[in-house]
Amino acid sequence: MDSGFVIAVGTAVLLMMAVFIIIFVAYYQQKQANQQLALKELQEQHRRELMAATFRGQEAERRRLAEDLHDGIGTMLSVTKMSLNQLERQMNGEATMKTSLQIQKTRSMIDETMTNVRRISRDLVPTTLERFGLLAALEELADRASDGDVQVHLDCPEAITELPPPLTLMLYRIGQELVNNAIRHARARQIDIQLYCVDSEVRMSVLDDGVGFDFDAVMENKQGGLGLRNIESRLSVLDGHVTFDVAHGRGSQIHVQVRLADTVPTPVAGLA
Repeated sequence: MDSGFVIAVGTAVLLMMAVFIIIFVAYYQQKQANQQLALKELQEQHRRELMAATFRGQEAERRRLAEDLHDGIGTMLSVTKMSLNQLERQMNGEATMKTSLQIQKTRSMIDETMTNVRRISRDLVPTTLERFGLLAALEELADRASDGDVQVHLDCPEAITELPPPLTLMLYRIGQELVNNAIRHARARQIDIQLYCVDSEVRMSVLDDGVGFDFDAVMENKQGGLGLRNIESRLSVLDGHVTFDVAHGRGSQIHVQVRLADTVPTPVAGLA
């Protein structure tokens, strides 16, 4: 047999083996990459489910505390006020001026405490959100946060997409956190909450004229920035995104975006 033919056949066999090995290695690497991707997706799904369960637990604990405040402390304060009124009637005008003033002062303190208990209870469980929806709840939040020194304004279009309950609760909690931060930490005097839907996406922005903050420094501080990290964690559960346009010495603009699916615009009522 011609030696050249043998060499050619041997070379062809080697080439075929080399091609086979290359294909096998490429297939194995692709399979490994797919497995790694599937594992990452599974881990991400597990993380989201864990975060969602954590937030559900937090909301359940908030509800329990609100019920304890309303049914326990609130009831005790009401009974105490009734007892004080009864004591005042039993004195039949025999109380001295000093005693009468003390009773009035005590009654005023009880009323103020009852008001604070109701406020804390509403903050823990936003009943307006459950009964009337996100816009009414944000409007109530803006009204309660506004006073002589701070003005909070809610701005939204005439129609907004109907949102699922988990998303409305998340957006309300984020708005609540950002408004509180703007008042307590940034010392803002003007706060605007903007809520609108565009391109199958719900967007909420909170703008303020406060003193701002150093975002990197806050996030690096293990004892600070918990609220901001909590916002990012909440959004990650629903594939949301937050942008912090902030700097020390100027007002802040914080923008939240969440993709929507199969949503229907509904009219907005009761907004200024």
